[in-house]
Amino acid sequence: MKLKSRILIATIIGLFCNNLWAQNYNETLWYKYPATDWRTQALHLGNGYMGASFYGGVKTERFDITEETMWYGGPGQNPKYNYGIRKGANEYLQEIRDLIVKGDIGKADKLVQKHFTGDYSNFGRLSSTEQLYLDFENHDGKVSNYKRSLDVGRSLATVNYSINEVSYSREYFCSYPDRVMAVHVKSNVPGKVGFTTRRNFMQKQNEVTVNGNEILLSGKINGNNRQYHIKIKVLHEGGTLTSSNGQITVSGADNATLLYTVATEYRPTPPLYNGADSDGITRKAMDKAFAKGYNQLKADHVADYKNIYDRVSLTMDGDFNLEKLPTNKRYEMLKTGMTDDAGLKVLLFNLGRYLLISASRPGTLPSGLQGVWVPDGPPAWAGNFQSNINIQEMYWTAGPLNMPEIHEAYLNWIKGLVEPGRKVAKAYYGTSGWVSHTTGNVWGYTAPGAHLLWGMYPSGAAWHCQHMWSQYEYTMDTEYLKKEAYPVMKEAAEFYVQNLVPYEGKLIIAPTVSSEHGVDIRNGKPVEYAITNGENTKDKWLNLPGAYQDIQMVHDLFSNVILASEVLGKDAKFRKQLKKAISNLLPMRIGKYGQIQEWAWDMDNPRDHHRHISHMYALMPGRQIDPYKTPELAKAATISLNMRGHTLYGPKWPNMGGNWNKTWRIWCFTRLLDGEKAARIFNDMVTDVGFENLMAHESNNMQVDGSMSTPGFMAEMMLQSHQGEIHILPAVPVEWPAGKVTGLIARGGFKVDIEWRYGQLVSCNIKSEKSEKLPPIRVKGQLVDPKKDDRINIK
Repeated sequence: MKLKSRILIATIIGLFCNNLWAQNYNETLWYKYPATDWRTQALHLGNGYMGASFYGGVKTERFDITEETMWYGGPGQNPKYNYGIRKGANEYLQEIRDLIVKGDIGKADKLVQKHFTGDYSNFGRLSSTEQLYLDFENHDGKVSNYKRSLDVGRSLATVNYSINEVSYSREYFCSYPDRVMAVHVKSNVPGKVGFTTRRNFMQKQNEVTVNGNEILLSGKINGNNRQYHIKIKVLHEGGTLTSSNGQITVSGADNATLLYTVATEYRPTPPLYNGADSDGITRKAMDKAFAKGYNQLKADHVADYKNIYDRVSLTMDGDFNLEKLPTNKRYEMLKTGMTDDAGLKVLLFNLGRYLLISASRPGTLPSGLQGVWVPDGPPAWAGNFQSNINIQEMYWTAGPLNMPEIHEAYLNWIKGLVEPGRKVAKAYYGTSGWVSHTTGNVWGYTAPGAHLLWGMYPSGAAWHCQHMWSQYEYTMDTEYLKKEAYPVMKEAAEFYVQNLVPYEGKLIIAPTVSSEHGVDIRNGKPVEYAITNGENTKDKWLNLPGAYQDIQMVHDLFSNVILASEVLGKDAKFRKQLKKAISNLLPMRIGKYGQIQEWAWDMDNPRDHHRHISHMYALMPGRQIDPYKTPELAKAATISLNMRGHTLYGPKWPNMGGNWNKTWRIWCFTRLLDGEKAARIFNDMVTDVGFENLMAHESNNMQVDGSMSTPGFMAEMMLQSHQGEIHILPAVPVEWPAGKVTGLIARGGFKVDIEWRYGQLVSCNIKSEKSEKLPPIRVKGQLVDPKKDDRINIK
């Protein structure tokens, strides 16, 4: 071959590879048209403190902006706010427990509803801050070359298009280190950039002033009159800047940058939860950002983000012809049943990490049900920190994906529940320790919910503590365990030790409702098959004895406190007490269908398709059920999951088949080593309850829990470590025939890189980050000797 031909071929190959790299097809969501609907099409930016959803309109851009602490309710709304506590509840506790043990569930339910629920009147909700609009000048004409995109590898959004022979480019991001949102607009022709700001405020009390190129807002949150401040500043090159009526207009500029920052007076300190200087916070952030300028802001933002994001990388063999399609087309192809686009799953893996990082940073609150993204109406379920699966599911991703600082926001919020939780423990249960229940807000709400169906859930604290322990398992940070995790875990364990109830010679938790679920009753007896709407509470028993969710969670908590006390070499007496309590907990039972029973009574049936599967806690995230260690229980768990189902079941089960409950089932089947079933449910989640913006919904309400959990369960398909082993490729499905993942973390602080082809392991590098002893290693279910297996490299 002639030299020129070789050079030409090499050049073509190089251009192809560079183009492939530049497109970042599996790290970029992109579309050829603007969004019109927040739920299904808008794309989302965030820095933990705030979120902004954008639409990419040509004539008008819209940002739905939410500040994470802009909550109604709390002590600002009612100075007597007391974490939802209703007086006198403890007076009825013993009677309720006696009725449950005796089997008089109907009467127990009535007493719980009347006397043992919480006061929700000042619970509050998250609120959007405002809609910010930019109305662009000189934008009448035919639009061409339109592209709206979100690069999740760099946390940058862009909108590009041409109009009247001028090409425009906009770039957006929310910076965590500088606590601002930045909007940069430029064109390829000088003097063509111009826009006017316009706003729609969600709070009623606002005072807006304009000072040159800066708009200042001082306002109060609806209902509780907590202060907040917003500052906007505009920089421009060329053209003019004018202001009037609280608006800024840029005209005839070469480029322009808008900076935005917002804060409230909220502080996460009970009982008042205020005291922050929102004016000072926003002033400092704006002065710092303005001094840096756009280019430095962007460089610092990308570097900060990539410091977390780049720790893990996933590639899979897919179909390039599918990967290069716009995201909506890739989504539509999956809906037809085409599963060859493995790269779409990589994009979902990357998007989930992006969302979690964008909604949750050190010093911020954890992610709520909608993250930090709320449109112009109230968020579903108040945007609360739902604690009977949702918030936990989001943060299952943090450990294996090496994001311990992202986990901190949730862990710090848990620590903030301890003081209110002590008051609830005393007022409702008459004991020491701390407890929390189903729902959470920014005001320390730890009491039961307002209705027994979803509110009588006393094991919220136990599940939260599983995350306190998990952080240690992945980081092996003994100082963290000693100073932060163990005190919280131990005090929660003290509560549950004092609240175990004798039943049939063993111990249970009562009262409790198995996550929003009960049993249909006719003529005073349980029916054989579920017959009513899954949300119906009439003619149902709810506080059935021996709800296994609580028994499993308490077992898990006690086990983790024992392990933690052994690591720290303390509390031997309490450790002994916990071991005895574990031995007396009511053991799991296998029912008439061969299933794991949800309650001590064998009430499960194959026509019960409730969304919650809380009796699967022992499988995921717990470790009491395992295919190798407890095969009979694992088989029974499979039957339970198959009976409950995972798909949409029509009006009888209106909230079944949503994103978070499909996600939990994916995790469970992954733990059962059934990657094929997990992959089928994954595809169903994306297509049945997903949208073209790759977000997903529960009951037609966009929620982030399933999306944020996606990287976690995908990692679990490639690597498991919860049973004291490193299990490589435990549940990789056939639709992922080849791939490579780097940077995953196994418990014990082991960094793991895995490459596979034809569904078989090619290589695995394992490095101990904390000098821990190497645990046993499995590859696709088989124990191997790493010294004799040349596929495995121990560093």
